[in-house]
Amino acid sequence: MKKVRYALLLFGLAFSVTLAVIVGQRLSSEAMAVVVGVVAGVAASIPTSLIVVWFATRSLSTTRHAPEQPAPPPEPRVVVMAQPAQMPTMPMYPNPAAYVQPAPYMALNSRQFTVIGGADVAITEPEPIQEVVWPR
Repeated sequence: MKKVRYALLLFGLAFSVTLAVIVGQRLSSEAMAVVVGVVAGVAASIPTSLIVVWFATRSLSTTRHAPEQPAPPPEPRVVVMAQPAQMPTMPMYPNPAAYVQPAPYMALNSRQFTVIGGADVAITEPEPIQEVVWPR
């Protein structure tokens, strides 16, 4: 049984080396660089993964479980219901738009802008273009 394992291991090793040599001869140098980079990256991540697994299993085995205590009784549910408040009614005006005063900034014809951090020049907005309708 031991000799069969040894023979299979030797056969697998020879197959892997032969396959690597054949593939290595047929690949371009750029493709070979990618393959070597992937293999090196995987090889570099193995020790880190083993350390993470070791710390995770070590912390699980060292934690001691406290004896289970009975769960505290749930808090009673409290429902507070307020009396419905009466909403104040607004007086009905005949035409609410008649009472609206125009805002003070709407009386200006043009706006002025000051650029912060620029020259001390006020930029005025040009007059709006009047729409012209051509007769037909």
